[in-house]
Amino acid sequence: MSKGPVAVILAIIIIGAIAGYVFYTSFIPGTLTLTITDPAQAQPGTSQQYDPTITHIYVTVSGFQVHVAGQGNASGWTTMAIPTQTIDMMSVLSVSKVLGTMKLSVGKYDTLRFNVTGVMVDFINTSTASYTVPSGTLKIAIPNGGFQIVATSAVTVLLTLSFNNSEILVMNGHLTPVAKATVS
Repeated sequence: MSKGPVAVILAIIIIGAIAGYVFYTSFIPGTLTLTITDPAQAQPGTSQQYDPTITHIYVTVSGFQVHVAGQGNASGWTTMAIPTQTIDMMSVLSVSKVLGTMKLSVGKYDTLRFNVTGVMVDFINTSTASYTVPSGTLKIAIPNGGFQIVATSAVTVLLTLSFNNSEILVMNGHLTPVAKATVS
């Protein structure tokens, strides 16, 4: 056999291997799991997170998006396939709940944003108070420059969301949540 056909076959194999590698590392998605918790932070002078008269804090969240690192604020947002949910934050004190899992394109992501469409707080005396969050949208930078999705990888982002106890008790209709995200 002459060297010409062998060289052509070898070139085809090398080109195919390179194309396969590029396809695999660029187009095969990874998986992102988004979880939520209300971290344990006892109020001064007590061992409780919230006043004992607070029985439930229902937060309705929707419109989750994640931002591609290096893109401007007006672009680079990817909508996450996570449905609108109402979470009782008292049920996720120091434990986490999965909000959703989705496939995400290969890349680096640095910010999470979502809507808080309402907060309802139930009190032990059976009264309920409604609250809104200023702007209705929370935007949270992910520390250390964000997280990297590579082909077939699995990343979990833990969203911590908590409220100021005294702000709830004032009952002025507005809450400013404390939110952050960490990658695990």
